[in-house]
Formats: sequence, C-alpha cells, structure tokens
Amino acid sequence: MIRGMAICIALGLATLPAAAADYRRPNAAQMEEIRRWLCPHGGTPVRGAPGRCDGSGRGRGGGSVAGFGSPAPGWDRGLPAASHEQMACPEGTRPVLARGHEDIMRCLPG
Repeated sequence: MIRGMAICIALGLATLPAAAADYRRPNAAQMEEIRRWLCPHGGTPVRGAPGRCDGSGRGRGGGSVAGFGSPAPGWDRGLPAASHEQMACPEGTRPVLARGHEDIMRCLPG
C-alpha cells in the first residue's frame, strides 16, 4: 500500500514540469489588451485591490494605492454647494424619519 502511494506520488511529480511548460507568460501586446479590458477608462490595475484601477493613466509610483477608496473625480460637477439644511420633499413624496435616527428625514414615495 505504501509502495503504491509512493509510485503515485512519483508519477505525479514527474508530470509537474510538463504541466508547467504549458503556461506561457503573456507578451507585451497581450498585457496591453488585458490592461485595457481591466481598466477600460484608463489607468492601471491596482495591485492588491481586485477590480480597482488607479484611473490616472500613468504609473502609481512608490507602491502606494493611489485612488483607492477615493470618489471618482468630478462626479459633483455642476451641482450646487451643500447647504446642510433639510429641503422640502419633492412633489409625490413625503418626509419620513430615517431608521435609527431622530433628526434625519428621508423623502419616500407616497
């Protein structure tokens, strides 16, 4: 039994180099295509943050995670400055106290 396991392990280890030879590192054109697919709006993928791109279109430099956790630039362009006061609810909605709060109102349909 032990001899049979040893033979199986030896055969398995013998096939590892053949399996490793099947993997090929992508060339420069393939890497550029992968980067464009991962970050269609520019930038480069952020290492350690799957699904995130730095959005800068240039290198991150210094290994920092530039842009990670920060909002998209310019999303508020054209909006008025915050007044920090409760506004009247739009027509077709009514003010309702937000769950777990005593001073925050939400406008809900109805």
